[in-house]
Amino acid sequence: MSQTAARPTSAARAPVRRWWSGLFWKCLLSMLIASWISTGLLAMLGLYLTRIEVRDNMAPPMLESRMRRELQQIGPMPGLAGLPRSQCEAVLQALVVRIVGMDTPNWMSKYSFAGGTHNRRIAIRYRDRDGRGCQYPAQPSPPLAQALEEAEHEAGATRSAAPRRNERDGDWVSVVALPLSDTPGATLSMGQHSGGSMATFMRVDSGDLEGLVIYLMVISAMSAVAVATLLTRRIRHAENAADAWAAGDLVARIHDPGRDEFGRLSQRFDRMADALSEVIQVRQALAVSEERNRLARDLHDTAKQRSFALGLQLSVLDHLHERDGGDGRDPRQGALIKAALGLTGQLQRDLADVIQRFSAPTVAEQGLRKALEDTFSHLLGGSEIEWRLLLDGVAERGLGEFPQHAGQLLLIATEAAANSLRHSGARRIEVVLNNSGNRYGWTIQDDGCGFMISDHETTGMGLANMRLRARTLPGGRFRIASSSSGTVVTVSFTLEPTQGVSA
Repeated sequence: MSQTAARPTSAARAPVRRWWSGLFWKCLLSMLIASWISTGLLAMLGLYLTRIEVRDNMAPPMLESRMRRELQQIGPMPGLAGLPRSQCEAVLQALVVRIVGMDTPNWMSKYSFAGGTHNRRIAIRYRDRDGRGCQYPAQPSPPLAQALEEAEHEAGATRSAAPRRNERDGDWVSVVALPLSDTPGATLSMGQHSGGSMATFMRVDSGDLEGLVIYLMVISAMSAVAVATLLTRRIRHAENAADAWAAGDLVARIHDPGRDEFGRLSQRFDRMADALSEVIQVRQALAVSEERNRLARDLHDTAKQRSFALGLQLSVLDHLHERDGGDGRDPRQGALIKAALGLTGQLQRDLADVIQRFSAPTVAEQGLRKALEDTFSHLLGGSEIEWRLLLDGVAERGLGEFPQHAGQLLLIATEAAANSLRHSGARRIEVVLNNSGNRYGWTIQDDGCGFMISDHETTGMGLANMRLRARTLPGGRFRIASSSSGTVVTVSFTLEPTQGVSA
């Protein structure tokens, strides 16, 4: 039967990062699209407003008024039909510029999209009574040429001004034909043909279009650089913190001070990491407690029972030796049996002490005060030793946020109380917890006979364990003083309050 190795799913694989998938390029593309759309909409709005203004300025009454004003300033018109075609067109070109004002800055800046003589949308024409004449430009747009023709016929028939405006599918044609009083039968007509807004927009020349494209590219790139740089730096910092969390380092934090949506999201992730760290610490403490209880049960059911059985066997052997009176036996056997019984009793007491320590309740389960009460009740019960806990409320609440450190203090107090019980003959034990700011003090004091510290520093394992546990605390210091009036064990350490906890 063949076995096929399971392939990792696509969700488990790390995503492949490509340069075009970066935040900068996405911002650049989005801003380019937004810039083009907004520019197009603004251009259409500007063209619409410009068309309205041009429509008002080129309305037949306004156009007629300007034509009459210019004719009055020029005086009698020469016979243009008798001039060469080029000269006639030059005179008409100068006249249309004066009437419309196409060479002024106002026209060039506002009405350039409306069209002019260069694209055959503004035209002027002279006709005498015989139909001879010229026009500029040579070939106006068909709608404009037709409107000029109709206005000239009407002016010739009525011998009065003939203003006309034609509307057709969004286009409009505005023309005026004036009979010339100094030249009977001659007419001067002028008009403009404005296309629709889209047609006007499409008449943008290539130079203007290239300039607009370059402008939008530069503005969009600068905006994308500003936005992407600010975001990518913060995202990269959050990504580093997330990688540290995935590697098991829950101490790392994002610490984003921003008050925007991303800053608030980062702060929520930091609070989530705090909660996860606390949950893991509690689970570790519970796992340690379960392991200690398991070891206590195993020692009770195996080693302690075997030591008890060994003690019974040695007691029987001692009884048989005394009954026989030692006849014909080595006299040292009795001494050896007595010594073995003493060692067995000591072994049973040591096992009971170890089992008691293993099965002691933990701070994570019950809190420091309750754990101390249960431990001292079992350890000192029946010994006639009075014990008292003097735990400051503020210090106890501050220490409650650090169950792993409180557990070390519990073990130090248990070791000190056990030493007082076995060696000092004490009648009273006090446990004191206090703090001054972030500095905490932990003291265990008895009124026993004391001991020589120098004798126990090299042979006493309990003293070394207490010193080692004190050093695991942040800024921990250990000190012990002993005299004939008692022993004082002091531990000092520093705790920084966690967020949301007031000392």
